[in-house]
Amino acid sequence: MKKEEKKTSAIQWQAPEFEYRPKDVSWYWLSLIVGIVLIALAVWQKNFLFAIFVVIAWLVITTLSNRFPAVWEFKIDEKGINISLPKEKSNAKFYSYAEIEGFDIHTGGEDYQELILKTKSKLSPYLKINIHSADEEKIKDFLLKILAKEEYNQSLVDSFSKLIRF
Repeated sequence: MKKEEKKTSAIQWQAPEFEYRPKDVSWYWLSLIVGIVLIALAVWQKNFLFAIFVVIAWLVITTLSNRFPAVWEFKIDEKGINISLPKEKSNAKFYSYAEIEGFDIHTGGEDYQELILKTKSKLSPYLKINIHSADEEKIKDFLLKILAKEEYNQSLVDSFSKLIRF
């Protein structure tokens, strides 16, 4: 009797945490104008705590808008999905297929698509991963063997962040 070898197949890639969208000067001016209008509204309403919140939020948003994304390593195999930073394997996160209910793939930016995994976690039910557009079919075919494809509707926050190029 001949022994059959078990083939292990895995898909690996690297992708940025998010797709960086450069902002021009008009983006910063517009955000400053919106911030000033919100501060004026807060002062008019005598809600000084909200005015402080707007200042802190504007500072955080403008600081984060200049940040370049970290590049992550992803690996999908028969056991699950492994996510880690290339040089820091200590903070790797592993999702077994028992933790994942389904997946969907959405159009992302120019170079990347967005793989959306629906997890069983109550705190963060969706995990979004950038995948290269060329690898979309390969990843989709692999995941269809293990997980169900579920329709994911974009939230208002997702749509708004794409609108303001954040």
